[in-house]
Amino acid sequence: MSITEETAEATTEQTTVQPFRALLALTLTVSAVLLGSTILNVALPTMQSELGASNTEQQWFLNAYTLTFAGFLPVAGSVGDRFGLKRLLAWGTAAFALTTAVAGLLDSALGIIVLRALMGVAAATIMPTTLAVILRIFPPERRARAIASWAAASGLSISLGPLLGGALLSAGMWWGSVLELVALFALLGLATTWAWIPETPASGVGRLRMVPVAASLAGIGLLVFGVVHATGDGWAYLGTWLPAAVGLAVLAGLVLAEVRHREPLLDVRLFRHASFTTAAVALTLGSFVVFGYLYFTTFYLQLVRGYSPLQTGLLFIPLSAGLVVGAPLSQRAVQRFGARTAIAAGIALMAVAFAGAAGLGAHTGPAWFVVDAFALQLGFALVLAPGTTLASSSVPTDRAGAGSALLNTLRQLGSALGVAVLGSVLWSRYSGMMTERLADSPAGVRRTAAESLASALGAGDVAATKAAAPTFLDAMHTTTLIAAGVCGVALLATLFIRPSRRNGTTLPSGPVRERERVPVGRGA
Repeated sequence: MSITEETAEATTEQTTVQPFRALLALTLTVSAVLLGSTILNVALPTMQSELGASNTEQQWFLNAYTLTFAGFLPVAGSVGDRFGLKRLLAWGTAAFALTTAVAGLLDSALGIIVLRALMGVAAATIMPTTLAVILRIFPPERRARAIASWAAASGLSISLGPLLGGALLSAGMWWGSVLELVALFALLGLATTWAWIPETPASGVGRLRMVPVAASLAGIGLLVFGVVHATGDGWAYLGTWLPAAVGLAVLAGLVLAEVRHREPLLDVRLFRHASFTTAAVALTLGSFVVFGYLYFTTFYLQLVRGYSPLQTGLLFIPLSAGLVVGAPLSQRAVQRFGARTAIAAGIALMAVAFAGAAGLGAHTGPAWFVVDAFALQLGFALVLAPGTTLASSSVPTDRAGAGSALLNTLRQLGSALGVAVLGSVLWSRYSGMMTERLADSPAGVRRTAAESLASALGAGDVAATKAAAPTFLDAMHTTTLIAAGVCGVALLATLFIRPSRRNGTTLPSGPVRERERVPVGRGA
């Protein structure tokens, strides 16, 4: 489903739809999807203690959702074209509510991972469909405001996830209560969607190319599997590098096949536009480091510092504040300096924030964390909107839908790889150093303490308990510096990937002029 096709003509329902109610229904459904992507972070330490989940299983609790979300995003548009937007949105939201509610009742790590993967499939049908419905039912003069409200709800939901989850856990609820809250949001979204979203006619067209979807899921899944399992087995182990290598080969083959296809599922030819490539790299790597940060700082705050889940959620509020402050600031920066310069400034600020996170310790004042988290998300805000501007300005209008699909998929992939790669670095480093520091301890104590931070703290061994926090901090500091290095790579890409003179420029290096553009890559 091309976004430009959705905007090509307004349907007769525009005269009967009640805009406020319709927008409320859409924001409720998209809020459920994005709460589902972040609310579980704050519950990971609780899941570790209540379910005995390993570090690898905890990473899969997060990545199973994100990977299937990313893998099915490109095909969701075709499904909407074939069966109708309201029907797809209603069935997708119902499936999301059901799988989320069931996942919260399980006590099996494998079962939770499977249900989280199914949640991701359902979520992929919701995100692009909500935006397509806005473009279909709102007239042009109301469309920009509706999209702004949709994007604001998206950003707020991502940031509020840890706070709402922390409040439930601190009230004595079981870990699954955080998912039941998400399911409640989804049910509210389903009810309001059914009541307030008008029917949109199904075209009966739209090819469902499931082979590339399956190939992308297999490639990404194998790559992440290899990276995640490096935590316990090491990078030299055959079961680590072989799946990762096969995954990369599958993805490379998929790219080559899609380049030759007349109707590619993901149009990688858009990377011929240098400005689009710059934006894609910045947004993907930005998501990579931010979601990795959410993962490892949760353990730092709860297990090293001893904060409750609610206190942890409150300490994550600066992430929301950074987005709120950064959104209007990024607009002014683009108008005055240009999108590329704004992105570069944001990435540089993120790199500084990660370097600052290397100073977090067992007794550091909370103000350090608050300021550092605010700076990180302020920097990311300077990447988000300008990155969208740079991408949409470089892609032809008739390829806006393809650009949106590709950017959203890359951002979800970046989020999954951020948790996988940075989580793997964190726990591999922790395990190796803990094993060395407990060399004189009994083998059973050494093995248990090296499994996870929670295991070390609960091992009942004085040496293991004493070594746990310093070892985790050393591993976390290494991880933050690697994240800063990733930001450095993104900064170099922003500064040096430039349109060639032969192909012409796609965006002026100075302040951009106002254009009537379809937004690309907004939301999750």
